[in-house]
Amino acid sequence: MSKLAEKTRLGVHFLVLLMSLAATNAWAQSSEDYHPFLTDKYQLQVGLFAPSMNFDIQASGRVPGDDIDFDKVLGIDDSERTPEIAFRWNFGEKWMVSGQAWTTDSSGGAILTKDVEWEDLVFQAGSNVRAGVENSVIRVFFGRRFSTGPQHEFGVGAGLHWMKVNAFIEGEAFINGEASGFQRGSVSSGVPLPNIGAWYYYSPAPHWLLSARLDWLSANIGNYKGGLWNSAVGANFQISRHFGIGLQYQFFQLDVDVDKSDWKGKAKISQKGPFLALTATW
Repeated sequence: MSKLAEKTRLGVHFLVLLMSLAATNAWAQSSEDYHPFLTDKYQLQVGLFAPSMNFDIQASGRVPGDDIDFDKVLGIDDSERTPEIAFRWNFGEKWMVSGQAWTTDSSGGAILTKDVEWEDLVFQAGSNVRAGVENSVIRVFFGRRFSTGPQHEFGVGAGLHWMKVNAFIEGEAFINGEASGFQRGSVSSGVPLPNIGAWYYYSPAPHWLLSARLDWLSANIGNYKGGLWNSAVGANFQISRHFGIGLQYQFFQLDVDVDKSDWKGKAKISQKGPFLALTATW
């Protein structure tokens, strides 16, 4: 690298640093007493969710089979980095609506160490199979805000999780004990589950916000029976008046029995890991 290029690069970095410090200082001098998440009408978080995952899924045929651990038995990836978006709109004096969405899509392959039953297909020990699971989560939540002090916010409400689950296994299979060649067995279902929940914000200083959130459900609804947990704890640092950086640790678990014509079985899906995001408030 030439000396001119090196000086140019250093100059650009120095200019960016000065602009960041100026923006932070200007906001600090004109700031309200507490973090904008407590006062602004809109919040937006866009970032990367990096969960470790576990998928136990069953697709029963004429005879109910066992749960299959997709990452251990079938070799699918048990970690992923996926985009996530979350938003919140405070309206009226005390009400809010928020949303959250992300999708994971994992696949892999393995040489089976034991027989695997999937609907009416049997993949025998020693055979080479591929498998995959796609899980999409969309959360909408409506709540009532309560202020327990100028630095605090507590709220409760109800919402809806819409979850799309697709899973497949493919390879050389047997049907009724006879070789049937290459087969692919797949199931897919959209799972709508309402839930109740609560959240808490605490701002120890204008630039900082600590947060916690919990959604929960256990119910029998139509073709689905089971429950879910969706929780997060984290912190946000406000870089300027309208922009910040947030880091949360998220935990999501779905445990549901499915009784539909195209899928009779169950799914237990867990995802947990950090969510790093750029945040905007206005």
